[in-house]
Parts: sequence; structure tokens; C-alpha cells
Amino acid sequence: MSLKKRLQAAFCAFKHPELLNTQIRLPRTICSPKLNNYDQLLVGKNVLITGAGRNIGRAIAESLAEQGANIYFTDIDANLIAELEQKLRSLGVVAHGWRANINDTNKTDKLCSYLAKNKLSIDILVNNVGRQFDHVGLGEITHAQRVETFTTNVLSPMYLTQKIVAQMIKNRVQGSILFISSIHQDVPFRNPSYSGSKAALGAIIKELAIDLAGYKIRVNGIAPGWIAQDKHGNTLHHSYTALHQSSIKPSYIGRAAVYLTADYFSYYTTGTILKIDAGLSLHNYRLEQHPPLAHPSE
Repeated sequence: MSLKKRLQAAFCAFKHPELLNTQIRLPRTICSPKLNNYDQLLVGKNVLITGAGRNIGRAIAESLAEQGANIYFTDIDANLIAELEQKLRSLGVVAHGWRANINDTNKTDKLCSYLAKNKLSIDILVNNVGRQFDHVGLGEITHAQRVETFTTNVLSPMYLTQKIVAQMIKNRVQGSILFISSIHQDVPFRNPSYSGSKAALGAIIKELAIDLAGYKIRVNGIAPGWIAQDKHGNTLHHSYTALHQSSIKPSYIGRAAVYLTADYFSYYTTGTILKIDAGLSLHNYRLEQHPPLAHPSE
């Protein structure tokens, strides 16, 4: 059965649950999804993404735009902002970027004021910006770096989320909040500050999911594994990743964002952290002692 037919059947079950336990065969026309455009799941939605200039943020911006969403975003690189605006507008959606550091609360206030003044009601917020200092263990990081890690990964996204949620509630928007976390919220990384900040996000996602459920605002997260590709868009070899033994392209995180922000798929999904790591978080010392079967030759 094709994906389209499976989606039609799922929609039929959603709209007509009383028929699940009967033998009645419905005409196919009853099961047709009632969407404005079947191929675009986010038509007319306004999305705000932090740090969308490259990598995961850019992939999410492009994936949501391909589904018809208007994209508003921030980044610290003016050249990347201009490039992404041009790319997104070529997809036929509204796109506008601001040069802003997520840790600058004054810039965040101005951004939210701009949205309110121009009556731009945000339906989807993607907290993507993250900070990681390359160090191992406790002793190599400075206190200032630790503060910056938690400020960027936890405190600043919470500040922006509080602002956007207030507008959602005021405008009666049944919206979606998405945090980009990491598998290292659960898996030791030898980087206590980074892992600790991501673990905090894991708890925040669950807390906000309950806090905002009454307003019908969904809160979810994505926990990526190793996201990387070379300048040609090819993945990189990674022996500790069980599935495919490679890094993951950012586009797969973008597609996951579509799933978690589209009402059609995730209307009943909240407090969920979707792990996309190709099995990297499953690696342990026993797998070193007894590795799985070698991959078949190409």
C-alpha cells in the first residue's frame, strides 16, 4: 500500500473511530484528507527558528518551507541570513531573518515587539541554537564558558519561549514548540556542561508539555546523534554508529521537525523527544567486546 493510501486510511480512522470495530467498507472518498493542499502540511503557518543560517537550523527552515510555512529566523551571520532568505523565498513562502544573538535579551525583546507590531502570530517556535565548548571532563572548562553553555542552551531559549508562548495564548494559537536537544541528555559525553544543559532541556520539554497542554500548545524535542556532512553533502564514516556506520545528514532532522510540528501527524504528540542517531546511543563496552555482524560488502 502506498504512503498516500496509508495516510488516507489513518485519517479515515481518526475522523470515524466508530467504524474501527465494524465490517463496513467505506467508499474511498470518505477517507480523503481534508487539507488545503495535500502535498503541503504547513500552509499558512508562521515559524520562528533560532540559528537557522546553517546545518540543522537551515535544514529545518528549508523542510518547513517546503511544506508551505512562512519562515522567520535569526542568525549571527548576515551573509547566511541573506542567502537563506533568498533560498526560502524561491520556495514561494515569506522569509525574513534578523541578525541576533540568542543571549541578547534586548534583541529578543525587539524581535517579539516587531512580531506583535506587525501582527505576525507565530504558530511554531523552533529553539535550535546551541553552544558546545570542545573540552573533556570538569577541569578544562572555565566558569565563564560553563555559564555561556547553560545560557545559550537553556536560559535564552526559555526566555524566548516564554515571550512567544504569551503571544500564542493571547492570539489563541494552538501552536507547537520544538527544542533541539541531543542524545547526550542521556548518554555520557565527557562534557558535563554540555550534557547537563541538554539534560535540562529534556526536563523542560516534559514540564512545558504539561504546563501548556490546557492551551493546546504542543512541546516536543529532537535528540540528534552525530550530524555532519562534507562540502559535497556526503555523510562521514563513523564506526560507533550501528546503522549505516555514518554521520547523519541535517535534512533528516528537518523532516523530523515537519513530523513534530504538523498537526496532521502530531496532533496528539507532546512531551516527546524523538531520537535520531542511527543507533549511536546504543553503543557500549559489550558491543566493543562482541561487535555486531560486519556490514555486507557493497
